Amino acid sequence: MKEIIIIPHIGIGQLKLGMAPDELENALLQMKKQWSNSSDEAMQMERCAETGDPNLITGRYMDNDSFFLVQYRNGKATEIGIQRELSKVASIKLFGLDMFNTTAECIIDSLMKKDNVVCNEKDLQLGTEYLFPEIGVRLWRERAFHPKLLKDPLYMEEMQAVLEDEYQYQYFQMVTIID
Repeated sequence: MKEIIIIPHIGIGQLKLGMAPDELENALLQMKKQWSNSSDEAMQMERCAETGDPNLITGRYMDNDSFFLVQYRNGKATEIGIQRELSKVASIKLFGLDMFNTTAECIIDSLMKKDNVVCNEKDLQLGTEYLFPEIGVRLWRERAFHPKLLKDPLYMEEMQAVLEDEYQYQYFQMVTIID
């Protein structure tokens, strides 16, 4: 299995903070050759302004195996995010941790030894967004799930129909590095 290394304040694999869009897109196509079984499949690439700030552009890059989200400010990449889908064909690692096959709880505990965390919830185990400002890493998942929720009768009643699907939310769906 291929390995993609995340280096805080530097980049994800060959994708580096500070790259211009064309540079980053070329690096992405080079990386794609390493993980893709069908490297002839086109990668969809889209750049657009999503705010009133003309200096802030969002890039979305995807194919059957991957999704990357890049924020460009003044023509340079300031955030690069990688989504979980690529973990089916490549191991994505930060500080030696497999970021998409290690539980969120373990990742949070490990990163809290390196930096303070800012979480969108008081209960760290049930947050959906975590920011580690000093190391420049943001973690996100659509919903939070922790096995302790299984002890809450109201939660169990509400979630019985979709409980099996909830286990995927023990894992993050996107990791982003920040300049």
